[in-house]
Amino acid sequence: MRARDAVNRRLALLPLAVLLACTGGCSVLRKSSPTDNEPTVKSLESRSVAIATDQGIQSDTAKAIAAYRAFLASAPRDAQRPEAMRRLGDLEMESADERLADGGEVASGSAGQGASGAVASAAPAVAPRASSSSANDYGAAIARYQDYMKDYPGAPRNDRVLYQLARAHEQGGDLETALRVLDRLVSEYPETPYREEAQFRRGELLFAMRDYPKAEQAYATVLVMQSASPFHERSLYMQGWSQFKQGRLDEGLASFFGVLDRKLTGGEGDGPLENAPTLTRADRELLEDTFRVASLSLENLQGAESIPRYITTPQRRAYEFRVYQHLGELFIKQDRTKDAADTFGAFARRQPLHAQAPVLQARVIEIYQAGGFANLALDAKKQYVEHYGIGSDFRRANPQGWEQAQPLIKTHLAELAQHYHASAQKSKASSDYQEAVKWYRAYLASFPQDPQAAQSNFLLAELLYEDKRWAEAGVEYEKAAYGYAPHARSADAGYAALLAYAQQEKQGGDGKAVQGGAAVESALRFAKAFPQDARSGAVLADAAEKLYARGDGLRAASVAQQVLALDPPATAAQRRVAWTVLAHASFESGDFAHAEKGYAEVLALTAEKEPGRAELVERVAASIYKQGEAARTAGQLRDASPCL
Repeated sequence: MRARDAVNRRLALLPLAVLLACTGGCSVLRKSSPTDNEPTVKSLESRSVAIATDQGIQSDTAKAIAAYRAFLASAPRDAQRPEAMRRLGDLEMESADERLADGGEVASGSAGQGASGAVASAAPAVAPRASSSSANDYGAAIARYQDYMKDYPGAPRNDRVLYQLARAHEQGGDLETALRVLDRLVSEYPETPYREEAQFRRGELLFAMRDYPKAEQAYATVLVMQSASPFHERSLYMQGWSQFKQGRLDEGLASFFGVLDRKLTGGEGDGPLENAPTLTRADRELLEDTFRVASLSLENLQGAESIPRYITTPQRRAYEFRVYQHLGELFIKQDRTKDAADTFGAFARRQPLHAQAPVLQARVIEIYQAGGFANLALDAKKQYVEHYGIGSDFRRANPQGWEQAQPLIKTHLAELAQHYHASAQKSKASSDYQEAVKWYRAYLASFPQDPQAAQSNFLLAELLYEDKRWAEAGVEYEKAAYGYAPHARSADAGYAALLAYAQQEKQGGDGKAVQGGAAVESALRFAKAFPQDARSGAVLADAAEKLYARGDGLRAASVAQQVLALDPPATAAQRRVAWTVLAHASFESGDFAHAEKGYAEVLALTAEKEPGRAELVERVAASIYKQGEAARTAGQLRDASPCL
């Protein structure tokens, strides 16, 4: 063990008289100065002393102790007796430490308890009441130091002996006596090099004894020393705890914010503290405990409303979000849903452009959803997309934070649109339709290239159609059909656009004009984009009729030809429409031969008793007659006579 190795090294420091008395002439080693390798109470770092190897002594702690004891027994008046007594006390201390460690006991534990009853693990430890066996382990050292102080009350380094004696009592579990010894140390030796740690240990012992006012004074004494040692930082933390225990929450918070100021320098970034590369494990534990007790203090004041008065510097403003964050999480653990949500939201309102504002606002949504507060969650989602959406001030001020917020913005926009769409289908209320349209449009404006954009555009068109907003529906159906890469609903969207135009026509007025122009163009676009769709024949046939009705016979004939060229073939009814348009267009253009052929095809597709058949026969006859007239006019009497 490290302690045993240290003891073996200390054998090299035995006074010459001890070596002579115990070994009978073994080799003499270099004698150290009185200050070499002195142990300290609760040493924060392992210690080692470089000593030249002496092959003449092979021993361990027990042998060294026996050697010192033999020397003291044999040389009651030797000049080295005071040093031997002190060194023997140190060895007996180390021996007790070894036995305690080997037995699996912890020499220091029981830290300060917080108001919630949880152990503040970052608080410097105070030795608990030890078992009778562990107390006996330190009995020899205690007796040795007490004898030393009795025999040599004016020795020049008695402050160190008192320091060690206090440690022995503390490790042995006698806290009251340890405190009295430390009181004596700081009283009799105000300039001792151990004064900072001694005052700190006094504070720890007083805190463990629940004497919080005196503990606070002891910690304050350490803080006055303006040292950079770990005791200063821990004293600031425990001073806050002492004030907290006395109910002086404002003063305690001042101390806790002081700890945060020392540890949070900005290098840890905005992420979780456990991921901060600039913080050690001890730093993270101290910060977590400081945030915990600060949250308890704020909770007992006015919650989030109390935070702003402590944010007095740019440094604190940089880590302010963590204060709100920890307080909010405390409220969650206490099942105080509304208080937690208000706390997270308070930061988002206080620093709306901060990169962490969306993160805390997202927690508001999570809290409400987890608590079953659907309406509150819905309102929180609206606030989120409005504050951090594509047209927000946040996007312009914090592009990086905006990028990080995008996944949730997309999710919430989709959820809002779907929620109000479902509500509109159920309620048929215009307000629900309008709200759903608003969120669909916001989604498409924010994420036009998203893989789900085409589906959302189709749903927007469906919503408008359901709300009888035919013109808007037609526009959005066409976007869904032709504005994206082909997708599962492309053809359906294109055909639905035609249905929307048809509804406009039924309205009359401008609807007919729209139907006559945009509707036909949309139909032709559909047939071109989806030639294999089963609906293409009907769409083209209808377009041919409408073009002919508009007086555009040439184009109508062209579309009719497309119907006849479809593969698989169009239905009989669709071919009949196409041949009719072709025949009429040919007749009107003077192409009576093609008109005759067209009408003949129509007759072939018309049942014998179907109304209008007689008119078709007349049309055939008229076409033949017109051909005869044309031949006669041209002087082709042989061709004309059968026709006349």
